[in-house]
Amino acid sequence: MTRTFTIVKKEFTDLIRDKRTILTMIVLPLIFLPILLSIVVRVTQRQEAKADRQLIDIAFVGAAYAPDLHDAVQADSLLVIKPDVAEADIERLIRADSLDGGIVVPPDFLDRVDADEQAEVIVFYRSSSSFNVAERRMLDAINSLDDEIVDRRIRRRNLDPNLFDAIAVDRRDVATLQERLGQAVGGFLPYMFVIFMFTGAMYAGIDLSAGEKERGTLETLLSSPASRLEIVMGKFLVVATIGIFSALASMVGLYIALTRGFGSEIPQNMLDAAWGIMNVKVVVMLATLLIPLAAFFAALILALAIQAKSFKQAQSTLTPLSIVVIVPVVIGLLPGMELNLITAMVPILNVSLATKDVISGTIDPLHLVVSYVSLFLLAGASIWFCVVWFNREETLFRD
Repeated sequence: MTRTFTIVKKEFTDLIRDKRTILTMIVLPLIFLPILLSIVVRVTQRQEAKADRQLIDIAFVGAAYAPDLHDAVQADSLLVIKPDVAEADIERLIRADSLDGGIVVPPDFLDRVDADEQAEVIVFYRSSSSFNVAERRMLDAINSLDDEIVDRRIRRRNLDPNLFDAIAVDRRDVATLQERLGQAVGGFLPYMFVIFMFTGAMYAGIDLSAGEKERGTLETLLSSPASRLEIVMGKFLVVATIGIFSALASMVGLYIALTRGFGSEIPQNMLDAAWGIMNVKVVVMLATLLIPLAAFFAALILALAIQAKSFKQAQSTLTPLSIVVIVPVVIGLLPGMELNLITAMVPILNVSLATKDVISGTIDPLHLVVSYVSLFLLAGASIWFCVVWFNREETLFRD
């Protein structure tokens, strides 16, 4: 064990001397995350505000059949009615970006309204357009007229307005604010854990395996009294620790972003609730999720990187893996995905789902234990595989 920690000290000293390691492990998560989140929030808000201010070009066919509706549409200063557009051309013009939407009124509209029947209006729009502004504005005008017609009918017949609402629904959401925020924020946090942890561990793992082979310093380490297992464990502990540091740095970056970046754009009550949720127990449980995930990443990276002939070859091998590890996180965001005995055994996915449950305060201790065991077993298998490769001379001394 003493030799293992001697190797850990040696590897840490070598890595810290490299400015690229500090940049990848600490500086990048601390600076990049606040900047990225601030840019995303501000650009989204700016685009939404721009979409709300832009003029919407629409076609209105059948104005003579619904003059009140035509007036309601014209009352919106941002809705511009393009004249002389045929109904048959509306869909084509919307697809060609010549129109943003269209309203078609059938000839029997007024007759059906006067007969206290339900009239029909056709609304053309494209749901893929920015923020669905055209659809929302047209429906606002239509709903406004609809409310007026219904009010006139009620007054004319001296009816009770409640007559049309036979059942009043009193919606009571029993989910606590912590549970709602946990489902929302908990889906985002695993991205930081996985991306920054894997990136930091990958660089360190490549440098301590393929990098040492390329520099010719691995032979010196192998000639020491330390066994192959002690060497592997020393490197493994260093890579796992750096992965944890990277993930923790990303959490600090998130804190900076919320308090010094775009936090002012978030309602104060939401921020207060978020800080109330992040108590000591939640933070500790989230931190413990980093340990098995870092162990799994470190062992996997070392097992693959030691087989490479050079630093560049190891990079080309592990870089595509960084995309693969994101897939389970994305799956964890899908509706209906929950942490159970099956998903708790799937690496990375279990961390993604467990993070949401921990923040929500609904984590099942059994599922959490299964997640830990699953990741540590896979990490152990990867370490064993890595030791096997370290014992093969053709792996360590490739030309």
